[in-house]
Amino acid sequence: MKNREKFAKEILNIACNGGVIAVTKDNKVVCCRDINCEQCLFHKGDDYGGYCDDTERIRWVESEYVVKPTITSREKKFLDALLPSCKYIARNINNDLYIYYNKPRRNSMNMNEYWITDDSNYFYVSRDMYGDMFNFIKWENKEPWSIEYLKKLEVKDE
Repeated sequence: MKNREKFAKEILNIACNGGVIAVTKDNKVVCCRDINCEQCLFHKGDDYGGYCDDTERIRWVESEYVVKPTITSREKKFLDALLPSCKYIARNINNDLYIYYNKPRRNSMNMNEYWITDDSNYFYVSRDMYGDMFNFIKWENKEPWSIEYLKKLEVKDE
């Protein structure tokens, strides 16, 4: 589903009232005149003030809608309990969750599909101890997840 389909009602209401769509940094569709330019995804700033980038607006409208994940209060507590040196989290092909101190990269040699780092600073998150967590984190993700980013996600009650 494209953003134009997901937000069709909001886009139509804004257009019917003579407005131009804007999208806030937290992906809310609003009328351009109702927010500060710096809050809009389509604003391009420069030393002379800035402007609205219609190319970006069209790209956003035609791009796929992405659901922003949420975390549970239990997942939030887990993240908060991690040492500050823990920076990334990823899942291997066997659905095992790992915490990394440095950004890992994919390794697919010898039929072992997992994330690796130049050092060996990582640890396994046991399902027996912690249960199922972070179900939106998949092996198929192109990049590992930043723990700092995850800490900023909305917390939904379990």
